[in-house]
Amino acid sequence: MRRAKPIVAAFLLLGALVAAAPAQAVTVGLADQLGASFQDPRLTELPVRHARLSVAWDAMLYRWQREEIDEWMRGTQDAGIRALVTFGRSRTRPFSLPKPATYRRHVARFMRRYPAVREYSPWNEPNLAVQPRNSDPRRIAAYYRMLRRLCRTCTLLGADVVDNSRLASWMRAYLHAFRGTRPPQLWGLHNYVDVNSSSSWGTTTMLRLAPGKLWFTETGAIVARKKPSSGPPDRRRLIRTGRRRAPRATRRVFRLAAKSRRIERVYIYHWRAGGVSSWDSALVTEKGTLRPSFKVFAREARRGAER
Repeated sequence: MRRAKPIVAAFLLLGALVAAAPAQAVTVGLADQLGASFQDPRLTELPVRHARLSVAWDAMLYRWQREEIDEWMRGTQDAGIRALVTFGRSRTRPFSLPKPATYRRHVARFMRRYPAVREYSPWNEPNLAVQPRNSDPRRIAAYYRMLRRLCRTCTLLGADVVDNSRLASWMRAYLHAFRGTRPPQLWGLHNYVDVNSSSSWGTTTMLRLAPGKLWFTETGAIVARKKPSSGPPDRRRLIRTGRRRAPRATRRVFRLAAKSRRIERVYIYHWRAGGVSSWDSALVTEKGTLRPSFKVFAREARRGAER
């Protein structure tokens, strides 16, 4: 028994050290829609070299959208940041999925205008759409194939999905659309529910269903959001918000990322809070003050750069 005590103590110490060990480092980026964000030295002085932009599939039709994207591209390029672009619903017409040929024409025009972009995702949050015509997995799969034909050397995500209650059923239907062919081997997940609750179902489900690598292409601690409208039950109602919760939720992002070595990147959304917005998960207040969650973001960005 005397000999056993040091052995037990050693095992207890080892367990404590494992529990205290930091989570595996991941590459940290920023998901943000404003080009001005990449002019802030508090961001550009960090080793953040990846940024994500969500673009309407028909953005090239409109001068004002082209100008917004131009500013964003200049800002990221000047800061030495690599762009990931996700296409999604139109900002000017009722939401419906374009025909594949129409999608191809507009995306090809985008690629010609911004040849430096080499990372793409075909559609943003398709499993969030309620109407079947707006979330058709076969149509999104056609978009993926169109992107691959347009840029065979680009890095392509299968889709950017959100961790709502429809995640598993939509992913199964989407993977079925690739039956007989090789499915995508890289995926984007917006795991706001997991980050801002005590659940990890969305992240675990994607790791179980999606082959290959996984990026958190949009995530973060939600400080405030518009109250969800009434509708069918959905796990998004698990989300809890608030300034005090934000640092803890931001740390949770990286604990979730440590679940698997298949999770390689994390894009935190977004940089600075806006005056009139239904969503606030920013690292900086509207007045320009850094929030406590920024320290977590900065620390993890430095850890990721040291990998």
